[in-house]
Amino acid sequence: MEKILALRGRVYPTDLNHMGGVFGGWIMSKMDKAASITVEGLVIGQAATVFVTDLHFKEPVKNGDIFTIYTTIDSIGRTSIRIHVDFNVRRRETNCECSVVDAIFTFVTVDEAHNKIAVLDVLRHDVEEDIREMARLGASTPRYAKK
Repeated sequence: MEKILALRGRVYPTDLNHMGGVFGGWIMSKMDKAASITVEGLVIGQAATVFVTDLHFKEPVKNGDIFTIYTTIDSIGRTSIRIHVDFNVRRRETNCECSVVDAIFTFVTVDEAHNKIAVLDVLRHDVEEDIREMARLGASTPRYAKK
């Protein structure tokens, strides 16, 4: 799957904890926002974050860092979409971009009453064929089948 640039910004002093690094919750909220933007490009309607797994904080994020968040569609199930999120920073000192946090965010497609609905029912008509095929395969895979 293609890597998508979903969000970019800068770290400011108000984002820092008492040790001078960025709060982990701040990073997670940016990652969730980036993942939701990617999901919004796939489906018409609502999707809710239901699970975050494999969250790895590899290096601290510092004041002044420019962050770039990339997303990749990991898998699509009958009612769920898993997005791999990679939080990168470009350090002022080195001007090199490196991955500092990554995780898998799982979303579930829901109707207006917040009941789960099939991804295929709300998949945008203009999504690429490989994504559409992933959704078709996910819809036909038994819920507890081993991958």
